[in-house]
Amino acid sequence: MPQNLLLSDYCRVLGIIALMICGITWWIDLSGIVSTCPFCRTERTVIGLLGVVMCFPHCRYLTILIACGFAAMGIHTASAQLLLHIKNLSFTWLHTGMAVAALFMMCGQLLVLFERAWLRHGLLPGVVKS
Repeated sequence: MPQNLLLSDYCRVLGIIALMICGITWWIDLSGIVSTCPFCRTERTVIGLLGVVMCFPHCRYLTILIACGFAAMGIHTASAQLLLHIKNLSFTWLHTGMAVAALFMMCGQLLVLFERAWLRHGLLPGVVKS
C-alpha cells in the first residue's frame, strides 16, 4: 500500500484531461447535439478554467484565490441545478448524474490545487515531497 499517494504529482495530466472534457462538451453543445443549458455551460467553462490553472507550472496564492472564485461559482451553479431538478421533480437520471459528476469534478480539481499549494509550502504534516 503506498504511503504517500499524492494527486498533485499528476496535476498537469489531470488538468489536460479536464481541458479535453471541457473542449469535447463545448463541441457537443455548439454542434447542436444537445440542447442549450446555461447551467451546463457555466459548469463546463469552470471545469476548463480550473484545468488551465492546474496546467500552470507554479501555483501561487493569487492563483489559488482565483481558482477558489471560479470553483465557488461552478459548485454553486451545479448545486443550484441539482436543487432545481429536485424541486421540480422533472429530472432524468442522465442530467442529474452529469450535474453530480461536474460537482465532484470541480471539488476534486480544487482539492488537487490545494494539495499542490500546501505541499509547495510544507503545510501538509507527515508528507515528505521528494
